Amino acid sequence: MMNKEEQEEENRELRELGRALSSFFGKRESPEDEKILGGVVDRLARRTGSGGSHLEPGEVGDLGEAPLSFRCIGGEEDDLPLVLTSDGRLYFRRYFEYESEVAGALAGRLAKMPLDPSASSLDFFTQSLAPQVDEYQGLAVGAALRRDLLLLTGGPGTGKTRTIVVVLAALLQADPSIRIALAAPTGKAAFRMRESVLATMEDLDLPDDLRASLVDCSHSSTLHRLLGPQAGSIDFRRSSRNPLPHDVVVVDEASMVDLPLMAKLCSALRDEAKLILVGDPDQLAPVQGGAVFSGLARSSVPNRFPSAELPALAGYSSVAGDAAETDRLAGSLVSLALSHRREGSPAATALGALCDAVRDGDGEEVLAIARGGGDGFIRFYESLDDESVRSVAQDGFSGLAQATGPAEALSALADFRILCAHNQGRHGVDDWNHFARSLLPGGDTRPLPIVVGVNDYSVRLFNGDDGVILGKRAHFPGEDGMREVALSRLPGHSPAFALSIHRSQGSEYGEVLIVLPPEGSRLLSRELLYVAVSRAKRGITFVGSPDSLLQSIAQRPASFSGVANLMGREASEG
Repeated sequence: MMNKEEQEEENRELRELGRALSSFFGKRESPEDEKILGGVVDRLARRTGSGGSHLEPGEVGDLGEAPLSFRCIGGEEDDLPLVLTSDGRLYFRRYFEYESEVAGALAGRLAKMPLDPSASSLDFFTQSLAPQVDEYQGLAVGAALRRDLLLLTGGPGTGKTRTIVVVLAALLQADPSIRIALAAPTGKAAFRMRESVLATMEDLDLPDDLRASLVDCSHSSTLHRLLGPQAGSIDFRRSSRNPLPHDVVVVDEASMVDLPLMAKLCSALRDEAKLILVGDPDQLAPVQGGAVFSGLARSSVPNRFPSAELPALAGYSSVAGDAAETDRLAGSLVSLALSHRREGSPAATALGALCDAVRDGDGEEVLAIARGGGDGFIRFYESLDDESVRSVAQDGFSGLAQATGPAEALSALADFRILCAHNQGRHGVDDWNHFARSLLPGGDTRPLPIVVGVNDYSVRLFNGDDGVILGKRAHFPGEDGMREVALSRLPGHSPAFALSIHRSQGSEYGEVLIVLPPEGSRLLSRELLYVAVSRAKRGITFVGSPDSLLQSIAQRPASFSGVANLMGREASEG
């Protein structure tokens, strides 16, 4: 996953490539065709730079009835910079090759006959673990034991981590020697993954030897670290020529994984390795593009299995449906539908209802809940200058102001955070960081929350890592406790009282103050709002215009991932 500067550089390169292509090849065309080609290539560059991977057939009609007559456009096998697929989609070749790599790797796993789970793993699951999971989680475990590909989807509190821990426990019970890798797109998400796995283990009734094995395999890393970066190269040490040794690879927060990184991961897997992708498809697509996970999740009906498998699954889950013959992800896509976060918690119930309304696109219900107060757990202020907003922020950061050590400061930061859609302007991260700093007494002696903006392998700090500066040192949480880094060695970073909603993805906070973007902002979207509200566990404060809230709900960006379509072709040709 790229940092902001790398993403901007990639997008700039794509736009420059588009201009260069249309200029170089356009000179060989008629003036009219040169203009047409320039417009289409510019549109493709913008699509790729804003999260998509290609133009749909209906978007390339400007090229006329013979698009392959343009000198820079070729078919899938031609060595030309633009690819027109057999079904009429237009790609930059690099992105077509990325999607083809992912589609081939996933289709290959889907083409395998369902595995016959070992009696040991299945018996252990049905007798010891099935009573500790709900029926949707049980269905996911059954799918993971039977297949080498599982897409596990679910919203906040549905038990995705619990499901994964039970899957790993069943696999380890059958074969304690299997090699397992846990990974996530960012350092923050990887750290949270390990924390969640360890916490979930404590909540499960497991034999001591199995618990010890789970602890041993619970170490999670970023995908970049797992694949092994190479200085000065976009390639990783791990690839098809030097694959990962693991038997099982689990990727959390998979909706955040962009197309290039997903392609690199798929290339580095052994053919017999089991791949489990976990995430929430309703979250924001990766900034660099591709939306592989959400595109796949939306391409099929979840919880559907081939009819021949239903009797076996009925032993521990009654929620499996009969899949259509055309469902390419049958048996490999499970959606967890029960939220356990709301059990016994009025705050979680209120926030869960808000999340549901946002996800379902019910703007009037969202506004009614926000204005109605959500049983006291949701507040709405229309003015950025409302004194109540100042009070909310001051109260929210009071724990940070009183913290005397780094662990205490980071714990306080997990209790409250300001989230913004924009980076600049009155509604942006920079202004709200300045505002928050003005609320805390103590000047330079107070804890300063920071977020790392670049990857620096020399100090093991990565884009998105949260830390706090106290005195002359920065402190970061690690698997073995707090880590100290001298300020002179600290990589690029910024204050983190306020974060962008994009950057908050993969994190949870006790309460959040959400600064809505101004009306008409191009950043308004349902996914953006969903990510923001789903970060909170105890309370939400909205600041901004009701119309902005409604516009966000109404705007759902189209997903332009072609992986599912290419997988269908792989299956039909296989």
